[in-house]
Amino acid sequence: MQDYRDPQSNNQNQSNQEIPRWNPSPDDYNTPPKAPNNKPQKRRWLIPVIIVGAVMLISIVAGVTIGLRRMHKEALEESQKKVQESVSIEEETQEVGSVAESVAQTTVSTGGYVITDVSGIVQEVMPSVVSITSRSLVNTANGYDYFSFFFGGRGNGYGNSGEQTEVESGLGSGTIISQNDTELLILTSYHVVEGCSSLFVTFADDTSVDGYVKAASEETDIAIVAVPLAEIQSDTMNSIKIAKLSTESANVGEGVIVIGNALGYGMSVTTGIVSAVDRSITVDGKTITVIQTDAAINSGNSGGCMLNAKGEVIGISEAKIVISSVEGMCYAIPVDINSALIQELLKVESSSGVVSANESQGAYLGIRGRDISQANAEKYDMPEGIYVAATIRGGGAETAGVMEGDIIVALDDVSTLTMSQLQTQLAKYNPGDYVSLTVMRDSGYGYERILLDVMLTDILS
Repeated sequence: MQDYRDPQSNNQNQSNQEIPRWNPSPDDYNTPPKAPNNKPQKRRWLIPVIIVGAVMLISIVAGVTIGLRRMHKEALEESQKKVQESVSIEEETQEVGSVAESVAQTTVSTGGYVITDVSGIVQEVMPSVVSITSRSLVNTANGYDYFSFFFGGRGNGYGNSGEQTEVESGLGSGTIISQNDTELLILTSYHVVEGCSSLFVTFADDTSVDGYVKAASEETDIAIVAVPLAEIQSDTMNSIKIAKLSTESANVGEGVIVIGNALGYGMSVTTGIVSAVDRSITVDGKTITVIQTDAAINSGNSGGCMLNAKGEVIGISEAKIVISSVEGMCYAIPVDINSALIQELLKVESSSGVVSANESQGAYLGIRGRDISQANAEKYDMPEGIYVAATIRGGGAETAGVMEGDIIVALDDVSTLTMSQLQTQLAKYNPGDYVSLTVMRDSGYGYERILLDVMLTDILS
């Protein structure tokens, strides 16, 4: 059965009820679909590996840093140690050295060159170094070297006539090493004074005084030159100094200083090191032991001094054996191994070139003499013995008639051919005693043997 309702009542009911409406949200249509989950699964072992690697890297960096710091610290400590050792060595050298303020100082100049300052040593030792000029007699009438050695030249076709005069014949250096009551004693090389009739010494203040050969050793090329104190001015005596001889042997690599009248231009200084020691060099048929150095030693340096860092004399310069074809190889006679000989030569005579006995007896012959070796006697056709270079005025030799140029060969019939032998003989006598002196005298036609009675005297002032 149909239900017939009142439409108005139906509409009225509907109006009383809220009719739902479709109100779609934009999000319902704009939200993208979720992406598929394609992420791989986590590898759990990777994290420990990363941690271990980081730890190792940190350890390596830390180790390198610590190592570098340790190396830097050790290098710094080593450097400080070397500096301290250097300071200690320098202080020790200053304490031991004879010239405490003269130890060589080292500085670095612009450009990186290392310069050794030896001015302190040079200033201390320079007043001890002298130049020695030797003279020889020549025959001016005939125009040749009449003297040659000691009035030699026989057999040359020339007679003994002609005017004789002295000329400068050699130039060298020497070092003042001692002084006695009447003499200033100078160490030099034998070849500097070999064959001279006389010589003069020039001191640091440029004053010159005549000297003479006190004693010499031809085999070792060492000589002692004496200058009478009475001939030296007081100002000069105040300006000079006595050098100290070293008692130590030179060492290879040791720094040395050479002072001498190189080339005759005046005193000059060169430096170097000891290149070798105990070298044997043959010169004029004689073998001598020398120190080798790269310090320059030139003509005129002969007889000069080689010094160590203490300012002590360790060698006698030898320009005679410089090899011109080789650079950096010069030589010096060592002082330490010749110390006893040098002391012996210093005591050969007592005063003014006069051959004497010992100090207690004081017996003097009254001559200045030089040895004529067998080799030179044969070379110059003259007797071997003692050449009388001069007689002392008022002495026994002059009074008895001994003449300059005579050659002494015996004393009281005892062969006496060297100054050393003559002193040994005179040591047996006292002033006032008479001795028979045998001399060889050149008569112009040959040498004649002459006997002279000589009264020995006391020291002559």
